[in-house]
Amino acid sequence: MKVITTHINPDFDGFASCIGIKKLYPDFEIVVSGVPLQNLKEYLRIYEDNFLYITSEQLKKINEKIEELIIVDTPGLERIGDEIKQKLSKKAKITVIDHHPDIRDEVIEEYTFNKIIRQTGAATTIVVKMLKERGIKLTKEEATLLGIAIYEDTGSFLFSSTTLEDFEAIHYIYSQGLSLETISEYIRFDLTIDQKTLLHNLLQNSKTYNIENHNVTIAHDETEKFIGSLSAVVSKYWYAQEPETLIVVVRMGKKIFIVGRTKSQDVDIRGLMAEFGGGGHRQAASASVSMASVEEVIYKILNTIPKYISSGLKAKDIMSSPVRTALASETIEQVNRIMEVTGHSGIPVVEENKLVGIVTKKTVEKAINHGLGKRPIKSIMSSKLITAKTETPVNTLKKLMIENDVGRIPILDENNILVGIVTRSDIIRATHSQTIIREAETNPSFVNIKDLMNKRLPRRLVNLLRLLGAYGNELKMSVYVVGGFVRDLLLDIENYDVDIVVEGNGIEFAKYIGQQFDAIVVPYEKFYTASVIFRDGFKIDVATARTEYYEKPAELPQVDISTIKKDLYRRDFTINAMAIKLNPSEYGMLYDFFNCQKDLEQGIIRILHNLSFIEDPTRMIRGVRFEMRYNFKMEEHTLEVLKQNLEGGYLERVTGARIRQEIEKILEEDNPMKAIRRMTNLNMIKHIFPKTYYTQTMDEKLARLFKFLPKIKERYQSVSDFYAISTILLEYYDKQTLETVRARYGYPKKFIESIKFTENIMLPLKEMIELRLNFSDIYKVLGKANPYVYLHLSAYLTDEGQSYLLQYIDTISSTKLQTVTGKYLMGKYSLKSGPQINEILEKLFAMKLDNPNIDEEKVVSEIIEMYNSKLEKETENQPERE
Repeated sequence: MKVITTHINPDFDGFASCIGIKKLYPDFEIVVSGVPLQNLKEYLRIYEDNFLYITSEQLKKINEKIEELIIVDTPGLERIGDEIKQKLSKKAKITVIDHHPDIRDEVIEEYTFNKIIRQTGAATTIVVKMLKERGIKLTKEEATLLGIAIYEDTGSFLFSSTTLEDFEAIHYIYSQGLSLETISEYIRFDLTIDQKTLLHNLLQNSKTYNIENHNVTIAHDETEKFIGSLSAVVSKYWYAQEPETLIVVVRMGKKIFIVGRTKSQDVDIRGLMAEFGGGGHRQAASASVSMASVEEVIYKILNTIPKYISSGLKAKDIMSSPVRTALASETIEQVNRIMEVTGHSGIPVVEENKLVGIVTKKTVEKAINHGLGKRPIKSIMSSKLITAKTETPVNTLKKLMIENDVGRIPILDENNILVGIVTRSDIIRATHSQTIIREAETNPSFVNIKDLMNKRLPRRLVNLLRLLGAYGNELKMSVYVVGGFVRDLLLDIENYDVDIVVEGNGIEFAKYIGQQFDAIVVPYEKFYTASVIFRDGFKIDVATARTEYYEKPAELPQVDISTIKKDLYRRDFTINAMAIKLNPSEYGMLYDFFNCQKDLEQGIIRILHNLSFIEDPTRMIRGVRFEMRYNFKMEEHTLEVLKQNLEGGYLERVTGARIRQEIEKILEEDNPMKAIRRMTNLNMIKHIFPKTYYTQTMDEKLARLFKFLPKIKERYQSVSDFYAISTILLEYYDKQTLETVRARYGYPKKFIESIKFTENIMLPLKEMIELRLNFSDIYKVLGKANPYVYLHLSAYLTDEGQSYLLQYIDTISSTKLQTVTGKYLMGKYSLKSGPQINEILEKLFAMKLDNPNIDEEKVVSEIIEMYNSKLEKETENQPERE
């Protein structure tokens, strides 16, 4: 096991350093010992899902020794958790990364120590420098966490320990998207005596007003002398009281200073301060006025602020709906199964249509471990319900989660009926994105297109679809044809790959079809799907209308029976999320819940929800394929989400087999170079092949390779396009990375060896072909190679060079020794089987490449005579032995 850790009871600097090092060494596990300090603990209540780590308690359950350990923000083993020390193997390799002076010079003989100690304001600064040197990209959340650590440990760059490297580190992570607003919520610092007095007075002279459903706190004070760093005092108030919106009004001498802050996306503090001649940011701004009283300023604030409060996002805008619930009477085992299928870590409990409690996965697992699985879920549910209304602002939801330490809040309508649920993830997405894709924002459309089907589809297929609808009626199931078939029908593109979805049991429906047509049925029980293969080879796929729940990003989904609307909502893009009903009463009815036709008409690729690329990162590649195939464009928000998730490393979490499958589909398109260039522009190639630097030269090589590829396919069977482009994309990889890529994407070892072989002979071979040297000379270097060596070589050749290479390939393939064989040589010249015979045959074959009409027996006799002559000379030159 490989572990990253920091001191017990970590602060921001220790924890952030661990997260940064994990970016450099993804195969290490972060272990946190003890309880995080209060401000870090508060931070993790909201942002914990963005950072993967295990606790020392969880470490105890892992039966492995620690072979490598990286310790950050502490100079040795003394302050790390005992559980980690106990699991250290003998001769463990230990690396220490710290910014504190190493005054003890700790050395323990049984361990190998490597210490990286630099005098910086924060350990995180050292880690950021390492990330920068390696060109590692950060997500916004990661950059902000690292920023908080540096700001806190340098006292916002005011501590004497602050160095130039600390400023450079902040500069780098600022470019990666750190949020200063979030940083300002969590950093801590001390105040002077005057500042503490001012803070005390502000706390005494404060009042909270409810304005447009937002809580606005106004605090005021007056002093005859000037007190510096009013913003620091305001920050202390902010941390201590955690108001939603805070406005501080302080008279110092003859001048009044106003400072405002808000957590709400709906309150425009900058606009408010502009009324007083000030400025700043939307959520933090200030102003100053002269010749006015504190009372006058407060009066103007109360009368002016309503116009700077917008309605903003409410619970109804970000909640998940409908809600997966459990009945109070269901057993703990049944609820555990629901959680396993859906991937939910918490489920509301209802009884007689009323919300009565909520239960978490941890509680359910504990109950099952204690043998309580047969008991009703209501026996372990929490009746302490924190709920909110559909109109509750997002910031209020956030505050409720923090104050009550809950990860999800059920949402009730005006009749107190459960209509949705909001999780931590929903809050984070709403906080960092102003655009929320919700199916509620669309206008469902239902139009009958049976005439279009009759016009554009073959009669045989129309008859089959009508029959499938009739069979659905017989089984009391609604039957739909969905996905790409519908998309291409509307685009008037031939596509007879029929995907059927039924509201019912898909496998049962498929078996019924099989009986009617005497067809073969291949069921896939785990996914509630089946394939029906007709006698003439025509195939249709049948699925149960379902919602796919992804337990972890990039994993294959668990499946739960659902409705057609939910089934369509799980799909990749709107253009693929339409269905046509086939039952007789509604035959030909097009179901469009998400404005799909509009996107199809406008040539837009749009995801259906913000987690689409996280649930299945291969959709990023698929989106490019659809863009290029139809000459469409990704919608702006979809493109933004794609880039965020790409930089978040989600594509790396997918198995190599699935990525390879998507690339192979791209290579089947009419013009794959367009897609490869688009993937390059999106920086996607870098996330698929980590050391591939796509340049104009590489682009030209691939273009030449694609031109040569059809000619190779005419001469060889089963040539893989994926292997073909890999000869260029994997050029000049070091052995270690090449082996990693080989294992990830399943390349044969011989293929990788052929790439390295071609690299070594490329330059001389290119020159030989350009000079049109004899085939016999080329054969001595190249031999009879596999098709991928020829393809690799073609990428370096002009049209004339490729033409000459084809002549060589054809000559190699057609040339055969007719009379001279190994058996012939052994019989006529009494040669023994071995390397000499192979050498003679190779020499004769090479000569025949240049002159196919040579007399083989005559030429071979000359070759053997030359060999014998050479042997005699070597014997004569040997010194005599005494």
